[in-house]
Amino acid sequence: MLMAVRSLALVLCVTCWSTLVLAAAGGRHEARTDRGRAVIVGSSSVRQAFGRVLREGLERRGYRVTLEGVTSAGLARPDFRDMNAVMDHVPISRETALVLVYLGVNDAQALWLAPHERRSATRRWLAWSDRRWSRVYERRVRRFIDRICARGARRVVVLPPVDVVRPELDRRLRRVRQLQSRAAATSSCGTAVSTRGDRGRFALGGIARRRRDGFHMTEHGARVVWERVRERALESAAWDGASDAAPRRGRGPS
Repeated sequence: MLMAVRSLALVLCVTCWSTLVLAAAGGRHEARTDRGRAVIVGSSSVRQAFGRVLREGLERRGYRVTLEGVTSAGLARPDFRDMNAVMDHVPISRETALVLVYLGVNDAQALWLAPHERRSATRRWLAWSDRRWSRVYERRVRRFIDRICARGARRVVVLPPVDVVRPELDRRLRRVRQLQSRAAATSSCGTAVSTRGDRGRFALGGIARRRRDGFHMTEHGARVVWERVRERALESAAWDGASDAAPRRGRGPS
């Protein structure tokens, strides 16, 4: 009887150990899943909490991530910070499954015009109130996305600016968000995923979602936004391992 009990205990122990080994092997296999390269590019928010949260989220899904955060970045002032030139030095190729772009908070201002955008040799600026502003900005955003697509990136996901505390800035950013979404929808491989949803909820339960400046995200605020956009952003790159026959045309905001 005692021998039978010992034998049964030994069998159970071996079975449990085998189960644990298989589970561990499965976990290691999942961790080794490689979904390709991902690039996160944007303004100072990408250098701060939002970039860290985005990187962490993509790495958990199996992406190899490159992060490029540029202080005072945007598309309004290429004379000050030329983001197309910055992107030329960011590693993007046919191995790049996904590029996340977060720009725009710094763009609610007059546009500095490149020579080919000027109607006269002396006019270098386009006021925020000028009727051409929206057309020129939308074209810049589309060109920015298309340049990334042309280098081989399979999907560019634009995350338009989040809700900000200052009402006047947020009002201006409505135009920026709309134009970014339209540009992504008509680009060759882009899409836009709205980040909005914090207006009136900037400090729920006494936990701030924005830093004192009102537009940079706290760690908590960044995680709230990532949870909001995660599935839609990753779904748009779900065919990142597909063949060259995968659709390239962008689509509107999710």
